[in-house]
Amino acid sequence: MESKRKILVRYRRGDGIRAISRELNISRNTVRDIIRSKGNIKSDYVRVIQPTPRLGDYTEKLEKMLRDNKHSKPKKTGKILFEELQIYGYQGSYSAVSRYIYAWKEKNSEVNINACVPLYFAPGEAYQFDWSSDQIMLGNEIVSVKVAHFVLCYSRKKFVYIYFNETQEMVFDAHVRAFIFFGGTPTKGIYDNMKTAVSKVLKGSNREWNPRFEKLCAHYLVEPLACTPAKGNEKGRVERQVQIDRQQFFTPIPKASTLQELNDILMSRVIAYNSTHHHPEYKDKTIDEAYEQERSFLVSAPVLFDSCKEIDVKVSTTCLVRYENNNYSVHCSCAGKVVQCKVYADYIVFIYHAREVGRHNRKFTKGATSYDWRHYLPILAHKPGALRNGTPFLDMDLPEELKEVRQRLEQHSTGTRDFAHILSYIATESIESVVSACAQAIKIGTISKDAILNILLRKKDETKVSESKNYQEHYALKHIPKADCRIYDNLLKLGGKS
Repeated sequence: MESKRKILVRYRRGDGIRAISRELNISRNTVRDIIRSKGNIKSDYVRVIQPTPRLGDYTEKLEKMLRDNKHSKPKKTGKILFEELQIYGYQGSYSAVSRYIYAWKEKNSEVNINACVPLYFAPGEAYQFDWSSDQIMLGNEIVSVKVAHFVLCYSRKKFVYIYFNETQEMVFDAHVRAFIFFGGTPTKGIYDNMKTAVSKVLKGSNREWNPRFEKLCAHYLVEPLACTPAKGNEKGRVERQVQIDRQQFFTPIPKASTLQELNDILMSRVIAYNSTHHHPEYKDKTIDEAYEQERSFLVSAPVLFDSCKEIDVKVSTTCLVRYENNNYSVHCSCAGKVVQCKVYADYIVFIYHAREVGRHNRKFTKGATSYDWRHYLPILAHKPGALRNGTPFLDMDLPEELKEVRQRLEQHSTGTRDFAHILSYIATESIESVVSACAQAIKIGTISKDAILNILLRKKDETKVSESKNYQEHYALKHIPKADCRIYDNLLKLGGKS
């Protein structure tokens, strides 16, 4: 049946059982059975119309409660009406009462309860944002991903970007990228009640916004608005765009070797779509042509928002920080201390006393460790033997000059210790200086610890002398004064008279 196909298609795209159930109006158990059986279930029956529950003697009582509730303020929820009915002796289920309430409202409503009023947005007034779950192929592996969708409400210009998850830093990164793409921001942003933005749903349209999300909105002068729960029509533009995007960009499943490569491909397709597809209301214009009318109404931000999540973390004695079941190295001076962790969409930075002490590409697998061998260099000065068995040094990505020096030195019994000593100078000098000294030692054919350190320190002294010469030249006299010794002759004459 058609329902089976729709369920399986959405499941393969990455939609969850709850989302499929809500979208297709089919029970979660039925959705789960169809997925488990891959569509091969015996019964094709899916109940569309729920029979009216038998409330017996309580039907009239419930109807009176509903009529009274229709004119009361505030209105009672179905749960409260159910609890009041229990006081009168009702022993049936809440679902039976809920179905009756829905049927009664539909019958007695002046309008169709599913009817919506078409919405109008002025240029630069609002954008809508939503997430979707889809599938991509990275290499030879199918991966479930989260896709951020933005659409300008007036021009319908869209922006789409793929992430591995929809955590707060991904939300921030998506907004920064979208606003750069749009060249500014409208005055309002329309969202559903996602946990990364809304801390608490209050009465009516009021929301308690996440403090960090509020900072993002304040930075871009955007007023966030949240939809009423279960009222997807309030952000219908982006809801429709999600379905269109799946057809345009994710059918068939897109392929690439990396996520960045896939996002680059996706961006080119989004640009092509905006430039060639006509506006759904202004048929004589493409989306980009409508956007040109909207562009001047957008507000530009002079500085990009720092799109990260900030937390404090403690460094282990092995100079590692654990985040989301993965480990990242920081400078050995921070061992045992608490550092600030700034988590971005695709990389992570560690700060200690306003100084960067570590930077890594984020790991999205579990149980991975990212080492930067440079973080451990000061330890080599005291423990050169760590170079042989130290995990951070096992897969060192060294410049070719250092690789050659290491290979030549390790032919001797003290070679590992000598090379460790040379590497330790990177911590106090720079890797460029050490590489340059190694290159010169290779050139003259004298590769030893003493020769390389001698070259390194001599270059350092030459730099100091050069700086000193520049200092002297800067302050040297340009016009030498002429000597006038007549005053001394006069003094001598006076002295002679006395």
